[in-house]
Amino acid sequence: MNSNKIYYPLRKFLLVVPVLLLLQSCYMYKSQAPALVPNVDIDQTLKVAADEIKKSDMAQALSIWVLKDQIVTPQQAKTISDLYLDNLDRIVTPFNIWHAAWTISNLYRMGDVKVKEQLEKAYQIAIKEPDRIPDQDDFKDAAIDHINGKQPTTGFIHVGGLFYAHGHLVVPGNKDYIQSYEEYLEKVKEKESEKE
Repeated sequence: MNSNKIYYPLRKFLLVVPVLLLLQSCYMYKSQAPALVPNVDIDQTLKVAADEIKKSDMAQALSIWVLKDQIVTPQQAKTISDLYLDNLDRIVTPFNIWHAAWTISNLYRMGDVKVKEQLEKAYQIAIKEPDRIPDQDDFKDAAIDHINGKQPTTGFIHVGGLFYAHGHLVVPGNKDYIQSYEEYLEKVKEKESEKE
C-alpha cells in the first residue's frame, strides 16, 4: 500500500487549517468602539467609494462596507445612502447584496437621530435585502444575521477585509492606510498601467 495515499488527506488538511485560521473572524466585534479607525477621513473615503461602487466585482459593496462602523455626520450618511440607492440595481451578487445592506444596517443602528433620518429609506430597503439572496446560497444566513441580527456585527472581520480597508480607507497619518483620495487615484493608475 502506498503510504502517500494514506497521508495525503492529512497533509492537505494541515495546509488548509492555517489558512482557515488566518481568515477566521479575528477582527470581528459586537460593538462600535473596537471597530472605530482613529482619524479616518470619511469625506475622502466617500470619494474612493463613489469610484469603487461603479465596479461589478467585490469592490462594489466593500467600497461603502469599510465605513460601516465609523461615526458619520448626517450629510455623510446621506451621501452613503445616495451611493447605495443609486446603485441598488447594479448590486446583484449575493456577496454585494449582503455587504452593502450590512453597511446601511450598521450605520443606521449605530447612528444618532439625524443620521437615521438620512438613512431611513435605504435602511427600509436594506433590511429586506436578504430576501434577494437565494435560500441555498452560503451567504444568506450571514446576511440575515449581519443585517437584522440583535446586535450589529462590526470590524473588518478577517485579514481579507482588513487588507481591502488598507487600500481604500483614507486615514491621514496612519501609514497602514491610504493617505488621500489622490493616493488612491495614483494606485489605480499604477494597476492599469501594469495591465497594459
